[in-house]
Amino acid sequence: MTRTRYGTRFVRLFAIVATVLTLTCIFSQWREHAAGPPNDTRYPIVLELFTSEGCSSCPPADKWVASLDSRQPISTAQIIVLSEHVDYWDHDGWKDPFSSAALTERQGEYERKLGL
Repeated sequence: MTRTRYGTRFVRLFAIVATVLTLTCIFSQWREHAAGPPNDTRYPIVLELFTSEGCSSCPPADKWVASLDSRQPISTAQIIVLSEHVDYWDHDGWKDPFSSAALTERQGEYERKLGL
């Protein structure tokens, strides 16, 4: 597959993740307001970012996800960030040392299940 096709998949999946996280933030704020007094309960939210050191559009996404991890902007959530390095950017004799075919397959499963 070509770099352009995977770049498009990355952008689509990034948009989905961003949308889900945004909706989670909105729902969390609504629920927090409706629940009354604050409590110490924090609900886990897993955020998976499919990335690669060989991808030119990945560093901004990596930076954004890292900022969410450090800021934890949702008071009722604990964001658990997973940066998963795919192997389809490994080419021309260069290999991302963290890449994995299993993570590429995991991303593909999301695409199939979400109909992308």
